[in-house]
Parts: sequence; C-alpha cells; structure tokens
Amino acid sequence: MIPALPRIVIIGASGHGLVTLEAAVAQGYEVAGFLDSFKPVGLEVLGRQVLGSPDDLPSLMRKHHFAGGILAVSNNLIRSQVAVHVRRLAPAFQFVTVIHPRAWVSPTATLGEGTLVLTGAIIHAACSVGEHAIVNTKASLDHESSLGDFASLLPGVTTGGGVRVGEFSCVCAGSTLSHQVKIGRHTVIGAGSLVLEDLPGEVLAFGSPARIIRARKPDERHF
Repeated sequence: MIPALPRIVIIGASGHGLVTLEAAVAQGYEVAGFLDSFKPVGLEVLGRQVLGSPDDLPSLMRKHHFAGGILAVSNNLIRSQVAVHVRRLAPAFQFVTVIHPRAWVSPTATLGEGTLVLTGAIIHAACSVGEHAIVNTKASLDHESSLGDFASLLPGVTTGGGVRVGEFSCVCAGSTLSHQVKIGRHTVIGAGSLVLEDLPGEVLAFGSPARIIRARKPDERHF
C-alpha cells in the first residue's frame, strides 16, 4: 500500500502558486491552503484560501494541521530568502518536492527538497537538481546535467547532455543550451536564446547564438 502524502501548504498565491497547487493536487498532496504576505486572509484561489502570512507560520501549522509545504515564488533569489525565513520561524517545517504526474523523472536522477517539476517536464538519466529549483512546463534536462539550488528552467527550455546551470540562474522560456555548456551563478539567459558556449556568473545573455549583454547584480529581477 502506498503511504498517503502529507498535508501541505503552498507559500505564494500568485500565478506560480496556481500551477504549483495543481501539480501538488495531481500528485496526491492534500493542500490546506496558501500563505502569502501580500494577499488578504480568506481570499480564495482555485478553491483554496489564503490562510495567512509566512510570518504566522508556527501558529498556522498548529491551527490548520500541516507540517510542510513548498515555495511557489518564481524569483530565484526571493525564493531563497523566503526559505531562510521559513527555516528560522519554523525549524520543523518540511519542504516537499512536487512532481506533476505528467512529468518524467529518471529513476537515476536526484532532486533536492523543495523542487518543483511541472507538466511535461523531462529530467533524464543521472541528472542532479538542487534544492528549491524549478523545472517548468515542458522544460527538459538531458542526461548527466545539473541544475543548481534555487535555479530555474522556464517553460520550453531544452538542454543537451552534460549541461551545468549554476545556483540562482534562470534560463528563460524557449531557450536551448547545447551539450556540455556551463552557466555560472546568478546568470539570466533571455527567452528564445541559443547557448553554444559557456557563460560566467552574474551576467545577462541572450540571442542566437547567445551573447553577454551586460553584467547583472544578483538582486535584479530575472524576467
């Protein structure tokens, strides 16, 4: 008998929260509701209510009987800051990994806690995905590739084998990374780019082939 999945909350009730909710429910999680610092308590989002703010996490865990959840925050740096905040407020809170049942994850791949894999995504053999990463709709990570902690592949991204995407980096929608390409930390690759060569950390690059446009600060918005 397959054990029941735990009752969870989703932290973040904006657009990314909607797809996170549907993936979690499809996987079999019981979702108590949302936590959000900017939306009113009681607001209904796709049939679930905003229960309160992450600042109220310890009392909400007791009141609504959940022990864990997932961050639905699309900005990579902010997602890391919220993770640290949650850990400080509620050390017992357990971050779960959500994988939509219509995604494919190789049994030889490894996924860190808090990672989200959405509909149609593919993670192939011997891949490594870090903590709180996002593999978005129809994105694919080919064999022996890695995606760092708090990094994200946006919808429709395709990588070749042996690719390395550094922590906090974001590959925007529809981009393609050739075999063995390495991307540094906090780098953003613009939508629809073709990356044929390695890129360092903390840059913005786009185009076909992709070229570095300028340096980038880690706290800049990434799309």
